[in-house]
Amino acid sequence: MHARDTTLRDAESDRETLEQQVRNLQDRLAFYEGFDLLIQDNVAQARELFRRAAQEREAASAATQHARRDAGLREAHLRAELELIGTELKELSHAVEALSDRVVRALGEPSNHNSWSTIDMPPETRTEQPLAVVVHGVPSARTALSLQRFIASLPQVATVSAREFVGGVLHLDARVQDRLQAEQFLTWADPRRIEALTERPDVIELALHEPAAIRAGA
Repeated sequence: MHARDTTLRDAESDRETLEQQVRNLQDRLAFYEGFDLLIQDNVAQARELFRRAAQEREAASAATQHARRDAGLREAHLRAELELIGTELKELSHAVEALSDRVVRALGEPSNHNSWSTIDMPPETRTEQPLAVVVHGVPSARTALSLQRFIASLPQVATVSAREFVGGVLHLDARVQDRLQAEQFLTWADPRRIEALTERPDVIELALHEPAAIRAGA
């Protein structure tokens, strides 16, 4: 009897051990199954992110191409408009020149195509001529504005407008009724020394220099 009881207890112990091992395996299997679901979910989210990124990249590329195409069309349209305006300005210039010749002939004077010959004409018959003013060494926008106002105050100048001010170089577009002399700029109320670089009927190019006193003090 004693040996039989021992055998029964051993069998019961082995059964319990086996059941415990089965439960452990089931727990591990459940853990791995949950981990596998987590990995699959992360993979699905990553695929969705990649898909959205690809869509956004394609949309951005399409938008860029569309913007470039629109910019090209606008540039072509603007160029065509400017060319047309240039042509019309040339025609207008020829018409003004022809009208000026008719006025001169009507006054009984010989026709002269020099644009500055109008100095002997009555003020009401003088025509305005374009003049480009280029000034180097302009230190600030305030100085540029002061110079523009000074030019506008000269008696020969009908109008003057700023075209560009970059890197200390000022470009002005003026309409004058008589030739402008570089020496007239010496009356500008500014301590800087003015040097004439180019002096033609259609272009005056100047350079501003700091006074010797300022350079010495520096």
